[in-house]
Amino acid sequence: MSDDIDSATEHDGGFLADWQRWRVERLAAVNAPDGPPALTTTYWLDETDSVPGVPGVWLEQDDEVVLALPAGSMVVVSGVPRSGRLVALVCGQEAGPRIHLARLTVQVTIRSGRRGVRIFDHARADSVSDIEAFDPSPAWVIEGAFEPLGDHATLSYSYALESAPRPVEVPGIVSFTLGDRVYKTQPFIDEGSLLLVFADRTTGQTTKPPSRFLVFDLPPGAGRRAGLVRLDFNRAFLPPCAFSGHFNCPLPPVDHRLNVAVTAGETWARQITQRNEQ
Repeated sequence: MSDDIDSATEHDGGFLADWQRWRVERLAAVNAPDGPPALTTTYWLDETDSVPGVPGVWLEQDDEVVLALPAGSMVVVSGVPRSGRLVALVCGQEAGPRIHLARLTVQVTIRSGRRGVRIFDHARADSVSDIEAFDPSPAWVIEGAFEPLGDHATLSYSYALESAPRPVEVPGIVSFTLGDRVYKTQPFIDEGSLLLVFADRTTGQTTKPPSRFLVFDLPPGAGRRAGLVRLDFNRAFLPPCAFSGHFNCPLPPVDHRLNVAVTAGETWARQITQRNEQ
């Protein structure tokens, strides 16, 4: 942690205000109609070409998955109304765009080579009343160093719903110090940022297993170059599989299991609103 970060946050109150704003936005995202608790099941396309509640037929064509909508049916993809035939997954994607209907959101995903359609039930929106978290502290905002690896470098990740690990492309090594130890981790790229999957000595005790996630920026500048990164563990968050067992979350590799209690970030989503579902 740098003295500049410490003094700035303590004097202007921006640190606490920013963290509280993040908490509000985070809960809203979890409680969205297609938030993590809304994922209820996955229909596998090697078993069926139709999905209850979704009009049309799902077609596996070469390296694509196509949804052929019947005449008069319309869905919304990335805010744009769509009809007819639409590509729901292209070659190289692990998950396709989310397709929004009146009561469901659907998304094609791949697991162990199988293609399936995830179902997000909008009736489960607003089901989480709170996500508990440690009190924020500037002491958990730390500086790390990013060192790029060569093209197509990989790290073996296990996944919650897969029987064997698989290689995941990683851009480089992120080193940081916690306690008296230097950790060398290999986050992967998620929507243009680095995503660190980690466990620590709170995991399974005061934080929900199997892990937590932390997103942070690559060093500034064009391309993947060496530089400093800022890790704010106050914004460590529970992975999607903490809210639904149908998510296939990556699990922390050995070097991402921190031998320190990270008393920062989200801990548990304990209070779920009980509803009488019709």
